[in-house]
Amino acid sequence: MSDANSDFLMEQYQDVANNFTALLSDFDYADEMELLNISRLNFVLRKNLSQEFEVLYIALWYNCLKTSFPETYEAIFQQFLKYNLPQKYKSAKLQEITTRIQMYIELMGNNASTDLTPISHHLLSFLKFDEASQRTYEMKITLHLRKVYTYLFERLI
Repeated sequence: MSDANSDFLMEQYQDVANNFTALLSDFDYADEMELLNISRLNFVLRKNLSQEFEVLYIALWYNCLKTSFPETYEAIFQQFLKYNLPQKYKSAKLQEITTRIQMYIELMGNNASTDLTPISHHLLSFLKFDEASQRTYEMKITLHLRKVYTYLFERLI
């Protein structure tokens, strides 16, 4: 492959990564906090869960890429990790975020387009719900994640 073709492809990959970065910056996670009944005054939990949802949404985007760009999804994702993510996170925090993204990708496996229940279950492990409420919240979060997955998928480029 010539350098001109390679540069053109890298530019296209960066455009896809930049588009997702813009989408990601638009999320405020208010809907997620409301679904989980997290009080506005619970600042620490809101901050931690917002970051957890951000990491999860990056992993969801990875799965959208995998479906839409089966030949180039990994190159696009690596472009995002190399150039876009370091703009928000620095050094040790960047490594932690990257590790958590990978954990979500592995947790989803090839089922992100069909079954997000394991992810919902993992998210709810950060919170304390009684047995009766657990299933209801799991369903709410699963449906919400499905909406987010569809939203990301429809706006890949």
